[in-house]
Amino acid sequence: MKKIFQQFLLLERVESQQIDSESLVKLATATLLVEVARADFVVDEDENRGIRRLLKEHFDLSEQEVDRLVEEANNDADRMVSLQHITRSLNEQCDHEGKKRIIELMWEVVYADGDKSHYEEHLIRQVAELLYLSHGEFIQARHKAEG
Repeated sequence: MKKIFQQFLLLERVESQQIDSESLVKLATATLLVEVARADFVVDEDENRGIRRLLKEHFDLSEQEVDRLVEEANNDADRMVSLQHITRSLNEQCDHEGKKRIIELMWEVVYADGDKSHYEEHLIRQVAELLYLSHGEFIQARHKAEG
């Protein structure tokens, strides 16, 4: 009986860690999208709509889930002092392709308002480096978003 109980607790802990890591990736991604929208000091309504659309499509979320995620991401972005904790989490939870996709999403937010600032580009370059993506992958992601 004791063995069965221990296995149940172990299974419950593994399931909660999977849920937590999935939520962590969603929140980290959303926070980066909010940050890149703020990078040029002008948050455009097209960028806000783009963030919502990208999160909904990329993570297959309902409108209510997007509302909660964007609200939490804005709160995290307000308190953020460094990109390190976000990129560390993404490095731990995402494979290489997942990290490239996050950079592509960031570029899509940049181009949502039709204007790219050097502040936005600098932020994405910084995130790409912290995610251990090459300069070529950074450029490919930008070209993909431009198209």
